[in-house]
Amino acid sequence: MPGSIWTAWSFEPGLIIPLAASALLYGWGRYRAPRSTAAWQAFCYWIGWLFLAFALISPLHEIGESLFAAHMAQHEVLMLLAAPLLVISRPLVIFLHALPFDWRRTIGSWSKSRAVSGVWRMITRPFHAWLLHAAALWLWHYPPLFDATISSDAVHALQHLSFFASALLFWWSLFHRRGRHSYGTAVLYIFTTGIHTGILGALLTLSSRPWYLVYQHTTAAWGLTPLEDQQLGGLIMWVPASLVYLASGLALFGAWLRNSGSAQANSVVRVGASWAIAFALVICASCGSSDDQQAAAATGGDPHAGIDAAVHYGCGSCHTIPRVPGANGLVGPPLTNVGGRRYIAGELPNTPDNVIRWIQHPRHVNEQTAMPDLGVTPGDARNIAALLFSLKKVN
Repeated sequence: MPGSIWTAWSFEPGLIIPLAASALLYGWGRYRAPRSTAAWQAFCYWIGWLFLAFALISPLHEIGESLFAAHMAQHEVLMLLAAPLLVISRPLVIFLHALPFDWRRTIGSWSKSRAVSGVWRMITRPFHAWLLHAAALWLWHYPPLFDATISSDAVHALQHLSFFASALLFWWSLFHRRGRHSYGTAVLYIFTTGIHTGILGALLTLSSRPWYLVYQHTTAAWGLTPLEDQQLGGLIMWVPASLVYLASGLALFGAWLRNSGSAQANSVVRVGASWAIAFALVICASCGSSDDQQAAAATGGDPHAGIDAAVHYGCGSCHTIPRVPGANGLVGPPLTNVGGRRYIAGELPNTPDNVIRWIQHPRHVNEQTAMPDLGVTPGDARNIAALLFSLKKVN
């Protein structure tokens, strides 16, 4: 429950032991070989380790059992914060320094064997790593599989392992490829990943119905409907995640420039800047229209048509309604931020069906209300409801 959730830390041995072991190995290895990596890499490791621990054992994990949005946030922390920071830090060298010399020699020989090195080269090729990561993302968001992660701890652990492992491979293939031309492919794979994950986030956000049955009865305690919870989770994947991919792509693009010949620099700058600007514009457009898109998906109406309908029925003569020209009435309550309220008419949960019902037949809901029955058609009521739901900013 929300009131006690901040005490719900997970101390399962299957999580605590690997986290503690990795911290001890890195700390001891760093102590024994302090110059084996730069200080900034050690900093990246510990920040990445903290993000990993936060995703797996903090109350965010427990909240993810009740809210799809929290579950999505957990995945983004694993894949977009913990994984790239750990990859940048290159911790395997430090881990080896923590082991006895004979163990290091044995592991080195084993890693250089034809079978092991061949598999490693195959799965860390940029296209293969990109494909594995994309497959993990899309397959685990298939509703029956995603629902199974909440009902089965084993399936849930497998989901997190596949997300984290595929993200490690993906980021390693981008950051640790050698040669000038590898930066170009890295930028391509970053932006295409941002695009396909943005599409998945948009599908979740703009859907008119919940995808995941497992959250049907758990979101109400948090003041959200299952659809609103899903839309919030979709936005987390769509907008903040896209910004991380954009920043990473620009960083790799900068490295590409530094390693490009001077004759190529101008053309590279033009092409890269065009891609970056286009991607940023798509993200900004998504942010600017997300409230309207959520409202349209939730109600099945059109917020812009709702403005015309509100003018037609004279709603502004009694109410102050943002976005509606001349709607500055003081007879009824102001409808500013009405989309973010929990209740309408003082008694009805603020759901699309209740809002539409209230707009069409207010006195069927409350016989004492002063709001008249204006004969609003079902289509116009749906559009006005979409307008009201687009006013989502809560004071």
